[in-house]
Amino acid sequence: MITEHWGELVVTDHPKKMSETLADYARPFTDQLPADHSLEELKATIVFAAAVWDIVDAQGIRDGVVYLSSKVPPRLRVPAGKALAVIRRMLTRKNESFGDDHRLVLDVDVVRKGGEIRIKAIGVGPNPDSWTPKAPVLLPSTSLPKPS
Repeated sequence: MITEHWGELVVTDHPKKMSETLADYARPFTDQLPADHSLEELKATIVFAAAVWDIVDAQGIRDGVVYLSSKVPPRLRVPAGKALAVIRRMLTRKNESFGDDHRLVLDVDVVRKGGEIRIKAIGVGPNPDSWTPKAPVLLPSTSLPKPS
């Protein structure tokens, strides 16, 4: 279901690159990684942050708890109760520090290139050229069969 204000989605780097936003958002958690963390552990942390960024319902919260308690690399796993507390803190952080950023994270990857680690992320959001709070939903230009 498309909500009224998301009639047309575009890939966007506004207000800044999604990879930079995601790195900033995840920083309280990436800063707590063990000093000898692996690329896999960093990637799991960033992927988790992206999943929490995109949470829109209770099922997303449940999926986040399962991911953090059983899917991340073993030494990063936390019990379900603590995972829920982490997600709550992350959602509060998003609301308080990134509340004006209405994008969703479409794709994320963490790669090593030479001696650097890079986060790649694609953010999608409402098209600012066609969106106003009362803008109509823009539907694809396909013809629908007439009701009988």
